[in-house]
Amino acid sequence: MSKKILITGATGSVGSLTIQSILAKNADVKLRAYVRNPEKAANLKNLGVELAQGDFENQDALNKAAEGMDAVFSLTLANPKAIEEGKAITLAAKNAGVKHIVRNSAIKAAPDAPTENGKMHYAADEDIKASGLTYTIFRPHFFMQNLLFATQTIKEQGAMYWGMGDGKMGLVDVRDLADSYAEVLVNGGHENKIYTLTGPESIDFYTMAKIISESIGKQVNYVAVTPDQVQESLIAMGAGEFAANLYRQYSIAYAAGWGDFTTNDVETVSGHKSRSFKQFVDEVFAPMLK
Repeated sequence: MSKKILITGATGSVGSLTIQSILAKNADVKLRAYVRNPEKAANLKNLGVELAQGDFENQDALNKAAEGMDAVFSLTLANPKAIEEGKAITLAAKNAGVKHIVRNSAIKAAPDAPTENGKMHYAADEDIKASGLTYTIFRPHFFMQNLLFATQTIKEQGAMYWGMGDGKMGLVDVRDLADSYAEVLVNGGHENKIYTLTGPESIDFYTMAKIISESIGKQVNYVAVTPDQVQESLIAMGAGEFAANLYRQYSIAYAAGWGDFTTNDVETVSGHKSRSFKQFVDEVFAPMLK
């Protein structure tokens, strides 16, 4: 009998890569994606993924989407309603009698986290733990793919601007998240565990700039700006106050060394070693910069 899996956040980078990793396993699975706009998810439908329409404020639609599912992937974007959204997914999974919920949380989620995102994810994580559901919670490090935001300035100025100072971080390739999530969603295991997914090395942005330079054959410089400048720049570009302040908070934390660590959790869960930053640059970033 096919294993039935519901994917939330299916059209974003993490959700879509998780779907690709699941399909790459050639397992006997049936995927259902909970999406706000089915038209934007046409590519998923072409892959054979069933679409269920609704948002996280529509509990009835979410409940219906979870019906008959064996596992649910819970993913919410950083926003002021993230706690309520996470709880809505958990409630739908519980109402449907789902066997396993797999959650994309946040690095070092805790009640005293230095960011609102970390505090909100912790609250949603605790709701899962109190639900009685079997869970696996992942708290991934800073995404390597976040550097794609610097594509334009690298092309035009040979520079990337970040507010992390000299801070080192064990940033992780989203493809490794997807592989880890797919493994648990398809094959189970890792019940009631919490993992922190990182890359294999902790490096600073100066080192990242050097690796990018060597890969594309063009000098790229890291320009350290202040956390306040990060916030002001994002607001000027049209980001909301919540997102802009969030990046400010993360910039302060990472600059202070908060992210200077690595784990072996990617290998523990996925079965393969985590991808290096150089591998990410050569395979994903450099082709976009040349």
